[in-house]
Amino acid sequence: MRLLALLLAFSSTPLSHEPKAPPRATPLDRPFFVGEMQRLVPLDKVGFQPHETATPVIDEAGTRLYTGTHEGTVRCRFRGKTSWIFRAGGSIIAAPLLERETLYLAAADGKLSALNRFTGSLRWQVDVHEELTTTPTFSEGRLFVMSSEESVTAVDAKEGKSLWKFHRDPPGGFTIRGNARPRAASRSIFVGFADGTVASLQPQDGVARWTRQVSGAGDYLDVDWIEAPEADSRIYLASAKAGVLAVDATTGETAWTTALPGANHVLVDGPRVIAGGKGALVALDRMSGKQLWKMELRKENYPTQPVAMNGLVLVAQDRGALLGIDAQTGEARGAFDPGSGFSQPALVLPGVAFIISNGGALYSLGLLP
Repeated sequence: MRLLALLLAFSSTPLSHEPKAPPRATPLDRPFFVGEMQRLVPLDKVGFQPHETATPVIDEAGTRLYTGTHEGTVRCRFRGKTSWIFRAGGSIIAAPLLERETLYLAAADGKLSALNRFTGSLRWQVDVHEELTTTPTFSEGRLFVMSSEESVTAVDAKEGKSLWKFHRDPPGGFTIRGNARPRAASRSIFVGFADGTVASLQPQDGVARWTRQVSGAGDYLDVDWIEAPEADSRIYLASAKAGVLAVDATTGETAWTTALPGANHVLVDGPRVIAGGKGALVALDRMSGKQLWKMELRKENYPTQPVAMNGLVLVAQDRGALLGIDAQTGEARGAFDPGSGFSQPALVLPGVAFIISNGGALYSLGLLP
C-alpha cells in the first residue's frame, strides 16, 4: 500500500498530455517498472546536451517531493500537484538538503538559500561568491558546502551568516570537474580537494585536525567523493588517481587502497564498499579492500553515485541507462533509459525510486523484489 500511495502522490496529468513515457515493463524487465512521469523542464529549455545532476528529496512523511533542475528551478510536489516553485539565480547542480521545516538550497550563482519547505518562501540567503556544487551538510546548527573554487564554507543554519572558510589552491595540472560533499562524522567535517588532499576540520572554526595527500603526484588527483559512516572508525574515499581508499578517521592514515582508474564515487553498503570509476563498477570488501566483483560499463563511461536498497544497487551510466544490479553478485538485473539517459543518483525508498532524466522528466519507478 505504501508503494501505491507514493506513486499516486506524485502522479502527473495524463501522459497523453506529456511526452510519452516508455511502456510499462514486463516481468522480464526486472527490477523496476515505470509508475509515472512528469515533465519538469519545458522542452524549449532542454539544452542540446542536457545534464540533470540534482537528485530529488522527499520528506519523512513521504508526501512532499522536492526537485531541483539545471535551469535553476526548485519545485515542491504535494499530492500529485505542484505546491510551490522557487527560482534560483543559477543552476541547481546538487540535491537540496531537507532539515526539519527548512529546505537548504545551494546554487551555481554562489547563493545558499533557506526556504520554508511548506510554502517555498525565502527565510534567508547568503552569497558565498563561489559556484556551489554540492548538497549542504548539516551538523550541530551549521551548514557546510563545497565550491568549485576548492573552498568549504560553514554557515549558521538559523541566521545564514558565514562563519569560516577553508580553502586549498587548485593544482596546476589537469583536474576532473566535480567536488566531494563535506561529511560530518566523529565530531569532524571531512573534505576532499582536487589536489588529492583530504582534511579533517573542526566544525566550530574550520581548523584542520589533520590533512593527508592521498593521490600522489601528477594530473587528475581529485578526491571527488567521501563516505563517513557515523559508526565506523574509517572514512572511504574515491581518488581519480589512486582509486578507492579506506582512511582512519582519527589520524588520516590509510588502512587500504584498491586501484580503480578514475574513481569518482563510493557507497558503503553493509560489508561492501561499492565504487565507480572509468568504465567500471566494483564491489570491495569493507575490511580489506579486496575486490568481490566487477561490472564492466561502456569504455569511457563513468557511473553516477550508486544507491542500494534490499540487495539491489541502482546506478546510471553517465548520460546512459539506469541499471539495476545485484549487490552480492554484481549481476545485471535490468535497465531503464527514457532516451536522454541519467546523470544523477536515484532517490530510493522501500519499493519505489525517483529520478530525473537528462531530458528534465521526473520518473517514479516501482521496485520489484
